[in-house]
Amino acid sequence: MRRLSIIALCAVLASCGEFFDFETQALLDGGEMHLGRKVVTISVGDRYAIPVTFTPKELSNTGVFWLLDNDSVARFDNDTLVALAEGHTQAIAFSSIDRLRDTCTVVVIPRFYVAPDTYPYDMVIYASVNIHGTPLTRNNSAQYAIGAYVGDELRGLGQIERRADTDYLVLRVWSPYPQGEQVQLRCYFRGQARCELFADEFTFDGERHGSLNSLYPLILGEDAQEYLPDIDFGDDNPIIEDPDTIQGWIIDGQQ
Repeated sequence: MRRLSIIALCAVLASCGEFFDFETQALLDGGEMHLGRKVVTISVGDRYAIPVTFTPKELSNTGVFWLLDNDSVARFDNDTLVALAEGHTQAIAFSSIDRLRDTCTVVVIPRFYVAPDTYPYDMVIYASVNIHGTPLTRNNSAQYAIGAYVGDELRGLGQIERRADTDYLVLRVWSPYPQGEQVQLRCYFRGQARCELFADEFTFDGERHGSLNSLYPLILGEDAQEYLPDIDFGDDNPIIEDPDTIQGWIIDGQQ
């Protein structure tokens, strides 16, 4: 179980950017604080406010104090997480009253971009896309990024096109080999800091899948699996000092 390095802090900086002291009253029996996500998957450059709830509802907490153990990967701008660079880190939240706490792992994935056509072979998927019961169209496509991956390498990014009043996804996938690689499709939910996997997997063959007259159906249902990188998430309950003597954590980008 890991411990954190030590740099003493004399005062505590709140997530709102103001100085304050944690109240020293006894912990409320049965009081709990919960982060809405145990794993946050977010693309470089995106922002996300991690949901926080308290139980019981009548528990009075005036603010949340956010800490990170790696400021090269992400930082907090007030209460909003900002993804800086690919990697992963751990975030911990303290309540300003009662010293409740919870933790989550933050996984920062690379930006979604149109993969360059540096490989000599390609295949194309023409698809209709339905995401949790909502068809993907030009009107809502900015909320999502659909990428084709071989392993963790982005090989193509879907683009929404329209023909005869029909919106459809065009996903061109690139490969250094004429056939054989396994292609997985992921949907990243912008603004929600999560990524889900389509059940459909393709074997790269250099051919066309679906057509403008017969679109391939890509569906993300309620049973869709969340994408979680193959990393060691570490201890989800790290040993740290009380907020008054927190040491070695990054506070809103400052030590």
